[in-house]
Amino acid sequence: MKLKWLLFLGCCLLIINSCKKNPDINIVPQPENGPPVETPTPPFTTEKFSVSNVFQNNMVVQRDKPLLIWGRATTNSKINVTVTWNTGPFVATADQSGDWSVSIPASPVNIDPQTITCKIDDADSTTLTNILIGDVWLCSGQSNMVMQVDALAPFKGVTNYQQEIQAAQYPLIRFQTVQSDYQGNALSAFTYTNLWQVCSPATVGNLSGVSYFFARKLHTSLNVPIGVIVSAINGSYCRDWSNGGIYYNGMINPLLKLSLKGFIWYQGENDQHISPASGYTDLNNQLITYWRSAFKQSSLPFYYVQMTPFAEDYFNTTPPGGDMITDYYAKFREAQSMIRLTPGTGMAVTMDVGEVENHHPSNKKPVGERLALLALKNTYNLNVECVGPQFLSYSQSGNQVTVNYIPGTANGLNAINNGALNQYFFVAGADHVFHRATASISGNTVVLSLSADTPIAIQAVRYAFTSAPLTNLQNSAGLPAEPFRTDTW
Repeated sequence: MKLKWLLFLGCCLLIINSCKKNPDINIVPQPENGPPVETPTPPFTTEKFSVSNVFQNNMVVQRDKPLLIWGRATTNSKINVTVTWNTGPFVATADQSGDWSVSIPASPVNIDPQTITCKIDDADSTTLTNILIGDVWLCSGQSNMVMQVDALAPFKGVTNYQQEIQAAQYPLIRFQTVQSDYQGNALSAFTYTNLWQVCSPATVGNLSGVSYFFARKLHTSLNVPIGVIVSAINGSYCRDWSNGGIYYNGMINPLLKLSLKGFIWYQGENDQHISPASGYTDLNNQLITYWRSAFKQSSLPFYYVQMTPFAEDYFNTTPPGGDMITDYYAKFREAQSMIRLTPGTGMAVTMDVGEVENHHPSNKKPVGERLALLALKNTYNLNVECVGPQFLSYSQSGNQVTVNYIPGTANGLNAINNGALNQYFFVAGADHVFHRATASISGNTVVLSLSADTPIAIQAVRYAFTSAPLTNLQNSAGLPAEPFRTDTW
């Protein structure tokens, strides 16, 4: 009897429920002769109140540009946002999807700790403290951008890392390191909480060495807060970071609403064998264009690192040392140099700071500082030298060839520590066979003396145009001469 009663109640409930109108379905009136059509209405969210996890204590927000603050909340709820550097008020309403955002007007530099408070109308609130207003740079790429200041496997630390760590007391430098996140779909928030940290001897060891030296040079030159967001992955390809690439989705896309000062980029090791090499120029240009569009900041500067000398087969020859005359990597560097044809870009040359047997050289200080010099010159409009000697032309007189550089790039031409000049100049005649020339510095030029077996009519000159030439030719600012070739053979 009890079982029959339960079955009866169940049937009644089923009938009642089947007669109810689905609350998510809206019946739209139709012409008399047509059947009713059910169309879905936008679902209301009941998601709990939150502020995007892009925002953290200790962060730097971009000066002189509006600051967008966003998050999630129950549909139609009101969110009040207050910031200590602007009286506001700033109020947002969560939309049908539960998204809310407010825009805070642009503010100048502020080195005093600030606070952001976001409060929903039901009294839940989030407060962020120790916020500075300065410049924010996004630092991306692969392992050479990842490589930390400290000696942490698999990296051996930057040059003099112990002394660098002890001296890293820069409370106006802040950094956020984005954790690796391989995603098939674009995310609007980070999967993981990526804390912002204040630069100090206790924290800097985990910071990307290139990013640290870049930030330090900017901060000490400008005396403004500098924030760096490091979003880089060992062994990643350029395509992984562009247009829905797998790392872009989880590590760049969540940042798109942030205002930035610019980008720095150190990548290429995984793409070094791309064929033709010019394909990398196209890949990187596509990335630059896409990032600028996605961030809705079309003029953001993009400064990047040209690959260091490297002998891929260094340990596979007897004796070790590799094939020093291959030029595939030189052609890749040449492809990198062509990226500068895109406006708002600049390249840091690193031919003098590599380790030919190691893809991850330790001397990261010059790399970060050269990127900073590009920014100081081209973004901040300071009167600094930011490039080394760049080829202009050559002329021949008998058995001598004079190499001329773009005026202003080769002032005080010298060899590092006034040592002997590393001999990486080659010349060729109509037979396309290259011969080493003996190079010497003469003022702001280099004079090449031709050997007896060199054709007298020179058709092409090359400098450091092989895979692993560790150079020492520089200008008075300590910036290395850029590799070049005058032929297209």
